Amino acid sequence: MASAIDPFLQLLERKAPRPLTIQDMARMLEVEHYDRKAIRALLEAQVASHKLRRIGKTRYQWVRPIDQVPARKTSPRRITKRSGRQVEGRYSRVRQGYGFVEVLGCAADEFPRDVLIPEGKEGRALHGDRVLIDIVRHDRRTHRVVGQVIDVVRAVHERIIGTLELTRRGWHLVPANDLLPVIDLIGERVPARSDEGRVALVQMTRPGTPSQAPAGVLEEILGDEDDPQVQFLSVALEHGLSVEFDADTVAEAARLPEDPETSDLRGRTDLRGLPFVTIDGETARDFDDAVCLERGRAGGFHLHVAIADVSHYVRPGSALDREASRRGTSVYFPDRAIPMLPEELSNRLCSLNPERDRLVLVAELELDRGGRQREARFYRGVIRSRARLTYTKVAALLSDAETPEILAWRAELGDLVDQLRAMHGLMRLLYRKRVQAGSLDLDLPEALVDLSEEGRSIGVRLFSRNDAHRIIEELMLAANCAVATYLRDQEIPFPYRIHEPPDPTDVDELNAFLRAFGFFVDYRARVEPGDVQELLTQLQGHRLSRVLSRLVLRSLTQAQYSTHNVGHFGLAFPIYCHFTSPIRRYPDLLVHRQLGRLFDGEVDRARGAAGAMEELSVQSSQSERQAMEAERAMLDLKKAEFMLTHLLEPQAGTIVSVTKFGLFVELDAYPIEGLLRRDALPGDRYFFVEGEHALKGARSRRRFRLGDRVVVEATNVSLRRREIDFALLERIGDR
Repeated sequence: MASAIDPFLQLLERKAPRPLTIQDMARMLEVEHYDRKAIRALLEAQVASHKLRRIGKTRYQWVRPIDQVPARKTSPRRITKRSGRQVEGRYSRVRQGYGFVEVLGCAADEFPRDVLIPEGKEGRALHGDRVLIDIVRHDRRTHRVVGQVIDVVRAVHERIIGTLELTRRGWHLVPANDLLPVIDLIGERVPARSDEGRVALVQMTRPGTPSQAPAGVLEEILGDEDDPQVQFLSVALEHGLSVEFDADTVAEAARLPEDPETSDLRGRTDLRGLPFVTIDGETARDFDDAVCLERGRAGGFHLHVAIADVSHYVRPGSALDREASRRGTSVYFPDRAIPMLPEELSNRLCSLNPERDRLVLVAELELDRGGRQREARFYRGVIRSRARLTYTKVAALLSDAETPEILAWRAELGDLVDQLRAMHGLMRLLYRKRVQAGSLDLDLPEALVDLSEEGRSIGVRLFSRNDAHRIIEELMLAANCAVATYLRDQEIPFPYRIHEPPDPTDVDELNAFLRAFGFFVDYRARVEPGDVQELLTQLQGHRLSRVLSRLVLRSLTQAQYSTHNVGHFGLAFPIYCHFTSPIRRYPDLLVHRQLGRLFDGEVDRARGAAGAMEELSVQSSQSERQAMEAERAMLDLKKAEFMLTHLLEPQAGTIVSVTKFGLFVELDAYPIEGLLRRDALPGDRYFFVEGEHALKGARSRRRFRLGDRVVVEATNVSLRRREIDFALLERIGDR
């Protein structure tokens, strides 16, 4: 068996210092069948002999002679290595005082685990800042890389929002984000005593150090924490989001015309005679995509997907481009959006509004009667959308219902209804083909917040997508795959949308949890999308289906952007990119630019952009995560706000998570979770049993487990922390 590991060792040596998982190595070696446990044992033996090092739980790295440190026989204490290596990354602080840096850029592959920044070694960095760090040592015992911040490359907290507090030492701002330090207020403007407890905005003027608190000047007193505008600013600024465009960007956008000019249409294919339509949500104002479907040859389909040509107006190096690349994505809250581009572009000139001439990039696809692509063409065009349709309206039009309102819609749209029915038929073909290939069905209901006219939360409910959503999803997936394949075949670098397979070790840990409920991911040497989809199918109909499905999806890696293609695991696509939303996603704009360079014959220029593309891909992935965190924070805040009006109301619910500090319960009536703190559970002292995922009573031996039914009441709600505390009223049955 020793010879079986030789190829793996040789690969690690060639790829040094890049750490690899067993799955990575098998893929690179094109090994289909291997004994993963045996290989892991052999690799661990190499780790013990200091030929390899293990990074985290699953990655192995070749130890080069220059990196080797002889073991000290006189002491069992850890061995460290000083490197002096400097890398950039994003600093994240934890409540205990220390922090971590996620390494960004080309060095990210060398640091699969975040770099530990001990307390006091963060310099003047604040949570979320992009920093330059010095790698000071490698801890062999914990396999942790330790560093210290030597400079802040980009501070994300120029302005901080928080609550005003008056102490004997003067006025302070307690940031809404408790990962930020308390700010001393300096300057001439001083709050009135009646302002204590109100939310304010402070402009940072002095960075903090380990020995001195940061300071700033009072910019504005915003109001109370339950004011929707205050909530919006709190979440946006906490996550480093810009709520306003800089002066250069505003000025550049103001110079743009209301509609395309005659000169803009030259050299474009005129598609204004085709019946394009847009289908979006009721509140949407930025329409990236329009679709048109005609019957093709031999029962096939002739599909046009027209995408707003943002690249025509947002040129590289312009103020608009700098701002768009910095933002990376639009951010969507229940009551408003923070757009990537100013409204002059996002809602008007680039938005495919009905009955207006609009510049587009077109993916024209010929599909056979089974939904398989036969031909694809890509070009610049101009269209005029016939109708702005909504998901709700299209779903009603496609239904069997014949209410007076629906009959009037059908009469108003005429032949467009037949086109929608054809799209519906094509959607079913494409969806079936994708699922048969192993694509995951991730269509879980999402929480939707209902707001009053003032923007306050008055309801929280589950929202499920309908067939109209699926029509647009499948047509956009087809266009994205076609564009990615075309650019790949032309050997043009661009941001792939990649989703790496889960590591088998992570799936084994998931299986250990799921087996208590009679489920597991059945896989062989490596995990395939179909293995996970089979489990998701089995979970359908189970009383804990939504909870367990969420746990399965959380065990998967997060999709990201990269110029290095590894496929998209969740979609089971070997190649994929984002092309269809350049108004709200910067990587889509990059794809458009590469297409444009091909159209203009600038092949060398397109191929020379590889380095910049990779850097922007990493940056866009980070912006996406930042936006997702902000959107989740606002949703949690609105859920907490809703529960303020339902304090002390008995509610039935299900335990959906068990932790060392308590139980998270999701209510039956609303998709809202709250915490039952372990120390507040009555009648006994409970401790956490990790193997059982339960809290167990020390005297009674009673257990609280995932899936148990309880009746609770909300006893405390914090809008600042976005947390809900429950008290236990009773258990519903006993298992």
